Amino acid sequence: MSEGGFPCTGCGACCMAIGKVLSNVDCLDNPVLRAAVEVFPYKADENGVCEKLVDNKCSVYDDRPIMCNVAALGQLLGRNPYEFYSENIKYCNQLIDLFGLDESYKITQEGLK
Repeated sequence: MSEGGFPCTGCGACCMAIGKVLSNVDCLDNPVLRAAVEVFPYKADENGVCEKLVDNKCSVYDDRPIMCNVAALGQLLGRNPYEFYSENIKYCNQLIDLFGLDESYKITQEGLK
């Protein structure tokens, strides 16, 4: 696993999809995950983009909510970091494709070894 934690490339895709997550909180079966989403302190605009995404960067990154911190959320869920990061890499790359972002933002598994 990479020493710096989750190998985020800063594409902003997760921030662009936050509205979808917030509007589907009732579909979450895991109570810990559900609680993390329910306490999310920011709003999404009419396109589902987090209000804290500024110039395609999180303006509160150093103090981001738990659901936006892959390492902290995985720990809170009691998940194996390598497995949790691997799952999140898959979802990140799917969002990158969904939003038509540059392929250079895609994350590989190499940084986790």
